[in-house]
Amino acid sequence: MKKNFTRSAICLGVLLLLYILLAFLIPFPKTAVFWLSFGFTLVAFAVTGWALYTAFLKKPGSTSRFYGFPIARIGVIYGGGQLVCGLLFMALGKWIPTWLAVLVYAAMLGAAVIGLMGAETVVDTIHSQGQKLKQDVRFMRELQSKVNQMAAQCSLPEVKQFCENIRYSDPVSSEALAEIDLDLSAAVDNLQSAIVDGDNIAIRQLAQKADNILSERNRLCKLNKS
Repeated sequence: MKKNFTRSAICLGVLLLLYILLAFLIPFPKTAVFWLSFGFTLVAFAVTGWALYTAFLKKPGSTSRFYGFPIARIGVIYGGGQLVCGLLFMALGKWIPTWLAVLVYAAMLGAAVIGLMGAETVVDTIHSQGQKLKQDVRFMRELQSKVNQMAAQCSLPEVKQFCENIRYSDPVSSEALAEIDLDLSAAVDNLQSAIVDGDNIAIRQLAQKADNILSERNRLCKLNKS
């Protein structure tokens, strides 16, 4: 992604250089419209560069980068539109009133800024939700890994059944499940200790207890989602 941004930045720089050469080598009349066009187009290049940076480099997650494409698209569309419009207004500077140029350029810039702010807000929201989801599922993923290791060490059907049940349980935790998650974690730790000790009677009892806690957790998960 950094390579793509670097290529885009180089292309943007080359295009800016060509634009400056065109603006001053072509004998456009140096009217107020010319300088307004030149200034607003430089602003457009800066906005486009910012949009590309925000879309591809600001957020490290691949999901954020994927949803960042609309940001890049808005920046490129605005930059391209301002470039074409600026050159056209430069060529017709003698006949276009200053107020019209200001109105058109300000409207284009305003629309681009509003669009970019809205798109960036969406990307930030997606990024925050993705980070929160990773944190929410971390507890159950770690617990499932621990239970899988225990199932490999113990062949009792109660342990195998508990391992199977926890594998297909809801992985997302929340504040409402904090207490029962602690109970489940403690039950798994006790079961692990019993497996290490080789106490089959205790293993069966603790596996059943952990399975009951897991069933209650699954019930609470459904209630919280309904």
